[in-house]
Amino acid sequence: MHGDGDPLTPLYPSKKELFKSRTIEQAKRDGALPSIPVLPVSYSTAYQILSRMKGRPAPQPWQGAINVTYKVGPGFQSDETLTISVNGNLKIKKIRNVVGYIRGKDEPDRYVILGNHYDAWVYGSMDPNSGTAILAEVARAMMQAVNESGWRPARTIMFAAWDGEEHGIIGSTEFVEEFTDILRQRAIVYLNMDCLHGNTSLHVGTTPSLYRITMDAARKIENPSKSEKAKGRETMYDSWVKTFPSGTPGLPNIPVPGGGSDHAAFLTYAGVPVVDFTYKNATTRDTYPLYHTMYETPFLNEHLLDTDNFAVHRAVGQYWAELARYFTDEAVLPFNTTELANVILKGYALEKCQKSCFGWLWSPNLIEGRLSENITIPPSMYSYCRSSGISPNESQIRDDHVLHAIGIFAESVRPPAYFSRERETDEVNPTAICIHNPQQQLIPSYSAQRCFINPRGMATAPQSRHVLYSISEHDSYSSRQMAAVYDAVGFWWLGSVTSGDGPIPSFQVDAFANADSDQQRVVLGMEIANQMSIVQHSIHCATSTLKDVI
Repeated sequence: MHGDGDPLTPLYPSKKELFKSRTIEQAKRDGALPSIPVLPVSYSTAYQILSRMKGRPAPQPWQGAINVTYKVGPGFQSDETLTISVNGNLKIKKIRNVVGYIRGKDEPDRYVILGNHYDAWVYGSMDPNSGTAILAEVARAMMQAVNESGWRPARTIMFAAWDGEEHGIIGSTEFVEEFTDILRQRAIVYLNMDCLHGNTSLHVGTTPSLYRITMDAARKIENPSKSEKAKGRETMYDSWVKTFPSGTPGLPNIPVPGGGSDHAAFLTYAGVPVVDFTYKNATTRDTYPLYHTMYETPFLNEHLLDTDNFAVHRAVGQYWAELARYFTDEAVLPFNTTELANVILKGYALEKCQKSCFGWLWSPNLIEGRLSENITIPPSMYSYCRSSGISPNESQIRDDHVLHAIGIFAESVRPPAYFSRERETDEVNPTAICIHNPQQQLIPSYSAQRCFINPRGMATAPQSRHVLYSISEHDSYSSRQMAAVYDAVGFWWLGSVTSGDGPIPSFQVDAFANADSDQQRVVLGMEIANQMSIVQHSIHCATSTLKDVI
């Protein structure tokens, strides 16, 4: 579908007592429901079709693993025809989310949410039932700890099993739409585990403010792979860094979560911080060969994926439980606003350096003038500029109000000493430094993140409201910083080559270059300016939130 949730009730919960703003036919006309018939086929059937196609060879990124040259067509090499029978119909059916709680003893009105969907395309032993089984075991183990040890979480732990994920992330989206205001005020974090994708390494997607806690938790979990431990990688973190390295030595690559699973609405609509994690293999990081097939049976889990008595399942459950424990029991929550500011600054400045948006000009003097001591531009940025034919000394200097706002935000984040003082206070009075003060106000470093929600959403996707980390209309799975800006530019990567400093675009689409008239370029420019202004306003809001007074 185009967009998540019930297409008949966009932006509002789908409840039987509420009016549905669209009919099925209206949803079809609006493009919310697909109009092209789709039929999954086996590898052998795909081979028979692809091997008979004629036309030019498809671009290299489109060439797949079947032993045949993929061609774009049209038609077959002979006079053969292909008949496809699609037996599908549209129905309105009831779905059910299942939600349970362990009530917090100190802050019962603050929620740490653990979620996974339980609907499947076929048997679903991997997607979603590997995650569903782990969620059930984490809930069971935590209740055992409550009953046997007397431990109780300081904040409420919520366990959620979502329905309707495969048909459009429906269950979790409708939940978020129904309880948006409550979640924005009370939800601490949403921890999503859809399913296992492999057995080599942890893979985490989250926002910059939670980088550190996701890494710290992985350092505490024993490596479930005997072969990895034999290579000296004792912890889950060790394999993570090795399998998915970042540009910084000793740190793993942590992307921002995209779409395609139940964390999406929490982050992009409500602005709740999320951690989306799984286990993957380096060579098949996005999926596994039997994904969404009839061969997803328990045999796959036990005899092909996790052969050591479900050691990977167990380790992922331990990681999930450790994240939940930290967010529920720690007096000072681990939201690192400095890292958030750092990533925004680096990302925006680097995009300018790459000239990715119709020749925006890079201003090195302005960047360096706005940096605080602990925020630095990496040397790779300078080398990338030079390799792209841009000399920082020759670049035209111009004021950039967005970059200026980002710099002020970076300087406004509280230094690490702020957290140290609070931890010292915690030893005397644990309840005095909870996430909210006696006036029920969230601490600034947490509240600042709420500033990046634009109530109007993206122009073409109002359900995508996060200014920094929404999902592009051109790619519902991937994420990109400031997606609304780049969608307005009408430009995205169609391919890339890799250098020592990261991916370099090999082909771009630029709405300005393809505009039919100067008037159309003016309209495009106004929309881009509007989206940039929204980013700037959000950063001003976050900066003001970190101050004691406006």
